[in-house]
Amino acid sequence: MDRRIFISTLLSLPLVTNARAAVQWQAEFIADGFDGKNYIAGLHISLAKGWKTYWRNPGQTGIPPDIKITGNNIESFSVDFPLPLRIIDGSGEAFGYHDEVVFPISIKPKDPNKPVSAHLASFFGVCAEVCTPAKFEADANFKIGAPQLSFLKEWQMRVPQTSQFIAASRLSEHYLVLELNQPLTDIFVEGPDRYYFGAPDFKKENGKAWIKVAGLKNDKDLLGLELRITADANGQGLEQQVVVA
Repeated sequence: MDRRIFISTLLSLPLVTNARAAVQWQAEFIADGFDGKNYIAGLHISLAKGWKTYWRNPGQTGIPPDIKITGNNIESFSVDFPLPLRIIDGSGEAFGYHDEVVFPISIKPKDPNKPVSAHLASFFGVCAEVCTPAKFEADANFKIGAPQLSFLKEWQMRVPQTSQFIAASRLSEHYLVLELNQPLTDIFVEGPDRYYFGAPDFKKENGKAWIKVAGLKNDKDLLGLELRITADANGQGLEQQVVVA
């Protein structure tokens, strides 16, 4: 199914809140400690067997999570996304998570010597045989000097780290060809919405990944564009920005 049609259909469905979602999913706003610069938090989503939720780029189908933080003594916030899975089922190809996921959140205080009270508002999609738009809101308070929890540190470690795993890139007959510095398990490419980057083919040419670009009419249309590329290196997440040459 076309991603835009899928998202439009999903948004037309009634929202399911945490109180009504006991069978499908549960969510929790975790208040962690201070890391010296930011208060650390997380949106923890637990899923029933067979259900999935989505990465920041949901793939062909699905809707990316929308997470907002407001409250007292907050200057800014940022949300991180753990390395996703490529999920292929009856609804198409999606990038996301089974079982559970925590989206780590960094909250920069206006005054680090004062506590922070935060309100989380989130919207995300969950899918199995059917898909449901989900809404979760919660409040949390952060104590000055509280240590970080090991649970959130584990999920922070799953967030892809910047790495130079691509040596070069080129285009060939509607394929993005990446020359790799190391073996990889999977590659997720993010670019303009009008294009869809498929699963990598590592077997076509040794040391390279061939990625079909759907929606590309002329290879020259991609030249000079910056792509955000995330890789799975046997469970380790890597990320690199690449300008197509």
